[in-house]
Amino acid sequence: MATNKKIDRALRGPGPIEIVLSIILSLVLGVLIGAVHLVFKPVTIVKKAEEATEVGSVYFVEGSANSSKSRQWTRKRQMLTGAGPVDVVFNEDELNAWMATAAPKPAPAAPGAVPSVIEPERVNFRIQDDLLQIGVVGKLSVLGYEQEMVVQTRGTFEPGAEGFAYKAKEFYVGSLPTHLIPGLTDYIIQRLTASQELPEDIQAAWKKLTLVAVEGNSLHLTLP
Repeated sequence: MATNKKIDRALRGPGPIEIVLSIILSLVLGVLIGAVHLVFKPVTIVKKAEEATEVGSVYFVEGSANSSKSRQWTRKRQMLTGAGPVDVVFNEDELNAWMATAAPKPAPAAPGAVPSVIEPERVNFRIQDDLLQIGVVGKLSVLGYEQEMVVQTRGTFEPGAEGFAYKAKEFYVGSLPTHLIPGLTDYIIQRLTASQELPEDIQAAWKKLTLVAVEGNSLHLTLP
């Protein structure tokens, strides 16, 4: 009987279920290979949006870090952590000056946690057209292989249980647009947020904010 079944199968070919499973597996494998390719596909870093011209390529337009436009960031930071009501506006130069001198420290890794494969080297902010762009430039290390990696996102802020939360409209890991994959962007942002430890006074001030708004080319913060 077993021999007859084998002969039957050889004559008739694979059944409908086998064909469907083969198609699904081929599609999944193709998507995974495509995703890995895009993650490793280099991102071009430019200073101005006008320099991003090649169709099909992903660019990272850096925000300005002009020292003459960022002199007030220390005073504004002190205002946020001081007493009394505060209404303050930051430009991207001030945010980048702040980040250059007070970058958040990585939180201690949980026991048994998988080590990060992306090692951040610098963080850059850009504010344009009511959107805040956050870019992280670092090194991607996989099985001894290293490559420059750019993770970038553009979005706004929405009220949340722990204060205002960043809501991404676009999110790229390398050249992979993760915002097109349902649920992936929120998962990555949660992981990135959990991996950073901000100063306690900034955390406390952030939870009290009544307004966090990206307005034109600035970030507007209000404390009651």
